[in-house]
Amino acid sequence: MFQRAKRSIALLTATATLLSVGLPVEQASASAAYEPNKAKNVIMLVPDGMSASATTLARYMLADNEKGTEKLTIDKYFTGFAKTRWDGGPITDSAPAGTAYATGHKSLAGALGIDANKIPRASLLEAAQLQDKAVGLVATSEFMHATPAAYAAHEEKRSNYATVAEQMLHQDIDVLLGSGSAKVSAADFDILGTAEAKGYKVVKTKAEMESASATKLWGDFTNTFGEKTNLSYDIDRIPAEEPSLAEMTSKAIELLSRDEDGFFLMVEGSKIDWAAHANDTVGIISDTLAFNQAFEAALEFAQRDGNTVVIAATDHGNSGISIGNYDLTGYDSAPFSILEPLKGATKTAEGAMALLNSSKTNTNEVLQAYGIQPTGYTPADVNSKDRTAKNNAKVNALIDAFKSSPSTANLVKIMNQLAFIGYTTGGHTGEDVPVYVFAPDHVSKKPLKGLRDNTEVAQFIAQTSGLDLDAATTQLFVDVTNHPNYPGAQIDSSARTLTLTDNDMTLKIKANQSEAMINDEPVSLNGQIAVLVNDRFYVPQSALDLLKSQPD
Repeated sequence: MFQRAKRSIALLTATATLLSVGLPVEQASASAAYEPNKAKNVIMLVPDGMSASATTLARYMLADNEKGTEKLTIDKYFTGFAKTRWDGGPITDSAPAGTAYATGHKSLAGALGIDANKIPRASLLEAAQLQDKAVGLVATSEFMHATPAAYAAHEEKRSNYATVAEQMLHQDIDVLLGSGSAKVSAADFDILGTAEAKGYKVVKTKAEMESASATKLWGDFTNTFGEKTNLSYDIDRIPAEEPSLAEMTSKAIELLSRDEDGFFLMVEGSKIDWAAHANDTVGIISDTLAFNQAFEAALEFAQRDGNTVVIAATDHGNSGISIGNYDLTGYDSAPFSILEPLKGATKTAEGAMALLNSSKTNTNEVLQAYGIQPTGYTPADVNSKDRTAKNNAKVNALIDAFKSSPSTANLVKIMNQLAFIGYTTGGHTGEDVPVYVFAPDHVSKKPLKGLRDNTEVAQFIAQTSGLDLDAATTQLFVDVTNHPNYPGAQIDSSARTLTLTDNDMTLKIKANQSEAMINDEPVSLNGQIAVLVNDRFYVPQSALDLLKSQPD
């Protein structure tokens, strides 16, 4: 395993390890001692906001012929659907959705890593750490965004980015690749400075990431447009400068798989959701295809390793996207070519709008980048032959509106009208979502078949990897507020600190951190954090044990 402090607990037994430690994966896995019904490694991938129509469109765009008969790699591993409701309603946001996948518990709107009663619940990542497994998070959004944060933070409001970032940095995650340093001001919390102080190798470019061999790696990438809060959509990305989701996934696996105890990795295709919010069909397709490539990277390792489970599951629907809209009255005779305009785009709406100059005089360039003829459409146009004069008139009116008032909203309307793509909303939707699973035969022959609740995904992962989420919660989150064993507990809610005294021993610990003071001497809690949730202070049992373990 990595050179780090042990985090094992007696009540959480370790899973099987390779017999031939130090051999390359290809050699070692051949002689691995497989534990029945247990996997050594887990890779969880979340295509945020990916509705079923997204994969359908992605297949058409992937096709060399117009009929779109090609398959995505994930298609073969489809096992069923997951219900997505949160505790209070049918349409969830990413925080309770991520919490369900991470902890196996329903949660509240905007809440991370806590249940519906506002009690912290251990995540799969935290339970894996307790078994000395390596852990990692990969995302194309800022790292403290809802889905990755649900695995490593416990906070009532997902928008409290500084709090979430501080918790995640103190969790001792081995590999974290994404963006986000600019999301929080250094005055509130110095993300990169803290990361370096905690021993991370911080990389900011694709080249730095590829050459990194550190056991603790923090990737903070800037996108094509100079933003430090998210990565580019895949079609907008400059490949030589910015890593793809698949490349980050492969790098994380490369580093995490060194750990002889195994690893847990969560990968999020974050911006499928962002594109759906914007009704940007090109962006949805772009990052659905990029997610498929990330799944391929995970699958390639898992098949070679023989002791790894790969799960991909959408967290919620988004936008009500459909192939066909109200203007496609002849839907039953519409040819495949109605979707051809989508293939002409070289950039997403975000990427195309980034080309707009300050005087807004180059709208034609923006339109062309998004696959739209700036001069409009007539029945004589090849790209228009399968469309009615009525629809052409609507498209042309939208082109004129964009030229008069260029905006992302006006741009996506043109493409969606042109390709007959429908949307019901710019928000999330409440339908069941697809689940995909690859599992070695010794782990499960019928993984997650049929319709499941989203909490069952976490339960399946825990069961197949030997993780005990309830035991981990008991170990990591002891409520010392009004605890009978610690009647003298002093909680300063404004300073977010706890002071406990037992005989002549005094423990001081600050919420969101994994360091404590025993009689004013610093002590590491090895990545186990204290949290203040709903005005109640929770600390790891290991912190309380320090009071008992000090010499008299």
